Amino acid sequence: MSGRIKYIVFIFCVLSFLPVQGYGKTLAGLVKDGNKSYNAGDYDTAVASYDRALTEDPDSPYAYFNKGAALYKKGDYTGAKEAFETAALKGMDPHFEAETRFNLGNTEYKEAEALMETDLQKALEGCSESVGHFQEALRLDPDMKEAAQNMEMVRLVMKNILDEIQKQEESGREEQEKKEQAAEKLKEIIKEQESALEENRQLQKEQAEKGNSGGIEKKTQDLADKQHAIRDKTEALSKEWPKDSGQDNASDEAPVLKHLENAVKEQDAAGGNLDLNNIKEAEKNQDDAIEELKEALDSLEEDGNKGAGKEDKDQQDKQQGQQQQASSPDESQKDASDQAQEQVSAAEVSDDARDILNDEKENKEKRRAVAIGGYKEVEKDW
Repeated sequence: MSGRIKYIVFIFCVLSFLPVQGYGKTLAGLVKDGNKSYNAGDYDTAVASYDRALTEDPDSPYAYFNKGAALYKKGDYTGAKEAFETAALKGMDPHFEAETRFNLGNTEYKEAEALMETDLQKALEGCSESVGHFQEALRLDPDMKEAAQNMEMVRLVMKNILDEIQKQEESGREEQEKKEQAAEKLKEIIKEQESALEENRQLQKEQAEKGNSGGIEKKTQDLADKQHAIRDKTEALSKEWPKDSGQDNASDEAPVLKHLENAVKEQDAAGGNLDLNNIKEAEKNQDDAIEELKEALDSLEEDGNKGAGKEDKDQQDKQQGQQQQASSPDESQKDASDQAQEQVSAAEVSDDARDILNDEKENKEKRRAVAIGGYKEVEKDW
């Protein structure tokens, strides 16, 4: 589901050599040591060097920035995000903040990417945050074409997530319809079982008045056949009971199926007793079967009531807002996005991507963000 995102993590080199109290090295030297470790792939040592620099100068945005880059490379996206956010707050240069926002956009996306298999809604929210950072980077630096490319691709990912959420919701509605149909069948079985119980009680009255004369034995056998048929219907319903696609709902199904299983046992016993002309004993089995069937129906209705409250209006409004963000840029960012995206090399973009960017100029060149294998180091003379 993930798009082709351009991952460029900027690293700053502090070149001014001011003495740092308590250390033999300058502040710039500590940052330089961190950058050297970073470029060697030793990100733990790099983080330690940047932390030493921050101990001496807690307000250095560049040390926070580089620490965030090292944490990002380690896969510690939560720590990276905190470092980048602090760097953005402490930095005063618009270009520096633009690069910070770009890195934040990548970090938010990586966190969202990790959630795509487990929580689509949270992944969608993370992508929305990512797009917001890329938009801010473009506002600060309209020439940052990488931000425009990544924003386009994150929107494509958002559209795919929204499509998947819609599929799951449709599947859930289909499952709910199947359960409603099964519930109607269950209600019919309850009516038939109650009718069989009433016939049993009538037979007992006749038996008490007339003994076993007057066709009682035949009526009892007819009721036994009817009871066996009801038992078969209950067992068939249990076997065809709709299963939820999500494993989290398996525990919700268990009470319904357990009650149906118990009902089948009682119905089987009732039919056996009627076969043996044990009408009174069969009455208790039939009564217990009705109780189990009603318990199954109650469990089903409780499950349905829980499901009905899962998605409230606030959640629907949030998804609508994310759908809008996946479909088009914010108006205040449109000009910056246009200017940056005009610099992207021409390449094919899927129809979905064009749908997402439906407010772009119709005659704009098709484009695609190309993944980059390495990471770009940017040196600045601060």
